[in-house]
Amino acid sequence: MLGICACNKSPLYIEYRNYDGYWPAAEKAVFPLDDVTQEPVNMMIHIRNNREYPFSNLFLIASLKVGDSLVACDTLEYAMADPQGAWLGSGYMEVKESKLWWKENYELPGAENLKVELEHALRYNGSEAGMDPLEGIVSVGFAVEEMATNE
Repeated sequence: MLGICACNKSPLYIEYRNYDGYWPAAEKAVFPLDDVTQEPVNMMIHIRNNREYPFSNLFLIASLKVGDSLVACDTLEYAMADPQGAWLGSGYMEVKESKLWWKENYELPGAENLKVELEHALRYNGSEAGMDPLEGIVSVGFAVEEMATNE
C-alpha cells in the first residue's frame, strides 16, 4: 500500500488583527516583521469574513515599509465568492477564511522597523467614498512562509 503525505511547515510568522465584523477604513492592519528571516519567503494575507460581507471580491492596499519609507506597495484584488455566490475559503460555519497570495519568493529587507500595512479599498460602483466601515470582516492576518522545497 502506497501512502501519500503532505508535510506543511509552520509559518515563520503569522499574526491576526481582529474586528467585530466591521473593518474601519481608517484602521490599517499593521504587522511588525523584524528579524523574520534572510531567506526568500512567500507573503500571505489571511481574511476571515462572515456572511454579512457584501461583495464577491476584495480590494486591498498592501504596503511593506521600513519605518515610514515605502519599500513595496500593491493594490490587490481577490475573489471572495464563486460565480454562484458561494463563499470561497475554508471553514464550515458562518466564518470563512481565505488565504491569499501577496508576494512569492520575496527577499525581505534586513532592516529594523520593518512592517506590513494592510488596508481595504472597497467602494460601491460610481462612488468615490470608500466603505467605512467594511462590513463582514472578522479578522485580517498576515503570514510569512518558507519557500516550499521539492524533496
